[in-house]
Amino acid sequence: MGEKAEYKSAKRSRKLIRTAFAKMMLEKPVDKITVTDIVKEADLNRGTFYAHYQSPYAVLEEIENEIMDQLLLLLNETDYKSFFQDPTPLIIKINHYLEADMDYFKTLIQYSGSEQFLNRLKKLFVSYMENDADVPSHLKETKKFEVMTYFLAGGITELYKRWFHEEFGVISLEELAVCVRESIKDYAKKLR
Repeated sequence: MGEKAEYKSAKRSRKLIRTAFAKMMLEKPVDKITVTDIVKEADLNRGTFYAHYQSPYAVLEEIENEIMDQLLLLLNETDYKSFFQDPTPLIIKINHYLEADMDYFKTLIQYSGSEQFLNRLKKLFVSYMENDADVPSHLKETKKFEVMTYFLAGGITELYKRWFHEEFGVISLEELAVCVRESIKDYAKKLR
């Protein structure tokens, strides 16, 4: 078997394990998910699991890190300079990313231990907002700006979390994006 085939097989196994783990997260608390549960759901053997992960927690950590890496990539591709004036380009990129595997993200957000991961997302958004070049340096050094960035980052993550929990009814991601954009623009006016 060639190196490419082995790589493809390993990639497939990791995806099966992560998908099985995500499904198990809806059925039981993360601390109750066993390797046996995962390999049974993924239709793999224990050896395959241990070839890639040390424990179920390592699967969760990899999932979260991959999402953070992808979001960081999206943030870096979007111009910091105009975020507060028009956050639409970033919101559209995030929505497309979520739409690519909606059920997977819904599962991850709905599990009971998602708060730690959502806090990581908030910090990522705060960091992004702090780098907006349109905001004068003297404003970035104020408590008002610090409070606003944490407020907005918390609000954005909470809105998406509630959307995934279907608490807004039939609102689309596009409608949610409009709400987020208008909220950010309203708060940005208060910085001036």
